[in-house]
Amino acid sequence: MSRVICPNCSRPQKVCICNFIKSIDNRVEIAILQHPAEVKQIKGTAIIAQLALTHCKTWVGEQLSELPGLVTWLTENKNVFLLYPEIDNQVKECQVFDVGQIEHSHDFKVLILDGTWRKTFKMMQLNPELQALNRVSLTPTEQSKYRIRKQKDSQSLSTIEAIYELLSQLENSTEKFKPLLSAFEKVQNQQFIFREKE
Repeated sequence: MSRVICPNCSRPQKVCICNFIKSIDNRVEIAILQHPAEVKQIKGTAIIAQLALTHCKTWVGEQLSELPGLVTWLTENKNVFLLYPEIDNQVKECQVFDVGQIEHSHDFKVLILDGTWRKTFKMMQLNPELQALNRVSLTPTEQSKYRIRKQKDSQSLSTIEAIYELLSQLENSTEKFKPLLSAFEKVQNQQFIFREKE
């Protein structure tokens, strides 16, 4: 017997997360480039942003050459920043800005890579266009609370935590984006309950 899949969050009905989501009208536009392995990853968190944020686009793939829609988005009239830490041998023209250095206006948007550290690093290596984007760096206000998936290190954040930190700092409003963390906590609790029943 086939599982019933929620048409909105694309998860099996028994682990549907739609009731956890509150719509948020974010001013700073977000785009997510998701590694294909993350699409059906039940522990993934990008889905929370995709469902909650009114200005959020998602593309799935490893190489920009296969994603003309994303290429167009990157070259449209707004400045694009990539949320990604500094790495060795990064393009010299690439500048890294702290969140506080970016003007709080409508003339920029942010791209986020969704995947494990190893997979996002590979995506960076495959795409010189990504390496050339100016970066925005985060100083998290608190450590990750990601309990259902192993993190690279104590400074790492899940995708949804990174988006929360980014938007709450860029738009100077932690309360506005707290529903992202609330949904994140509920999704994790749901996973623990589901595991206990197995």
